Amino acid sequence: MPTTMQLLERALATKKQARWAEELNVSDATLSVAKKRGRLSPTIAGEIAVKLGEDPRDWITIAALEAEPDTPGKQHLLRRLASTARS
Repeated sequence: MPTTMQLLERALATKKQARWAEELNVSDATLSVAKKRGRLSPTIAGEIAVKLGEDPRDWITIAALEAEPDTPGKQHLLRRLASTARS
């Protein structure tokens, strides 16, 4: 399953982080903290996806799941998402 850090890496391959921060109307520190935590917020992931021409719903879902604690429910949803992605 893709991660929001992969989305951010693709974004940063097109523009510098400071430019993305400006476009997203967030501080550069916000993106630095996201990188340090290893995940984007659902809102930022969705915004980046739109700007990269991707479906924001997919990335919002991925970001929301990344933020959740590791529980059996989360694992079940991840398996379901992985199986529907292969279909």
